[in-house]
Amino acid sequence: MNVLGKVLLAFLPDDLESVIKFALLFILVPVVFLTLAFAGPITAVEKIPLVSYEQAQMYISTAKKVSESTKNPYSEGVEIDWKQLVAIDAVRFRQDFSKANSQEAEELAKLFIEKVGEVKVKEGDEVKVYPIYRLRSLDEVLNILHFSREEKEKVKEFLSIDFSALLDYAPSVPEGFIPIEKNLKWPLPGTYTITSGFGPRIDPVYGVERFHSGVDIAAPAGTPVRAALDGEVVYAGWNDGYGLVVFIWHSSSLETRYAHLSSIVVKQRQVVRAGDVIGYVGSTGKSTGPHLHFEVRIGGKAVNPLDFFN
Repeated sequence: MNVLGKVLLAFLPDDLESVIKFALLFILVPVVFLTLAFAGPITAVEKIPLVSYEQAQMYISTAKKVSESTKNPYSEGVEIDWKQLVAIDAVRFRQDFSKANSQEAEELAKLFIEKVGEVKVKEGDEVKVYPIYRLRSLDEVLNILHFSREEKEKVKEFLSIDFSALLDYAPSVPEGFIPIEKNLKWPLPGTYTITSGFGPRIDPVYGVERFHSGVDIAAPAGTPVRAALDGEVVYAGWNDGYGLVVFIWHSSSLETRYAHLSSIVVKQRQVVRAGDVIGYVGSTGKSTGPHLHFEVRIGGKAVNPLDFFN
């Protein structure tokens, strides 16, 4: 031990200033380097649920199963959001989804349903009872689970991301895509990341294959959305899965649609010019995170919007 100490001391400078510099160079610099090297992965772990595609499918099927169990001739039932199940378990299991299983996922899903009444109907010689349920809010379920304030905030932070990334499908648009504007203007100038292309895809909400009638453009909430062409607003408001949406009719049976907006700044029958702001990016309707769903239709039939920008 004494020999090792003498060897180390032999490498140390004689004066105090040099010793300090030596410490900074050989101790602090590596520490800073390691901190920066691992900061990205650590941040990613904190922001995104580390659930695999197969595990996500388990939560999707569980949510669907429990939702279906609430339906009967006297009740339309409730729809449980599988993403909330994933976010809760990301916190409960501290991102270790190897602890997740279908039985526990089902028990968690059942916490979202509450029986609020029943209908008794005489059918032949027997009386059948049909329960009526309501959907508990996320906060109600988190309270049942005795989550702390920090845990509740973490669940909601997980839910703020776009869950389509967890479903392991590749967008049909090459990385680095830049639209070439011809007849149409790009609805989000300067923002070109396509997270879901036109055509068949895995639906990010229901987890099954469905036809996607437009393209999804990733953008922060509040980003201005602009009209792609001169036209007339034929609808501006709420429209089911579209959320807040604007439909614009143009000449030659051409129509464009802008969905999942956070707010709308145009009115029905208003004439707009290409480039006019018509609303702002949001996540309303059937959406897993802030983005613009952009559609182009000709004669009522959806066509690939990117064909207008190649």
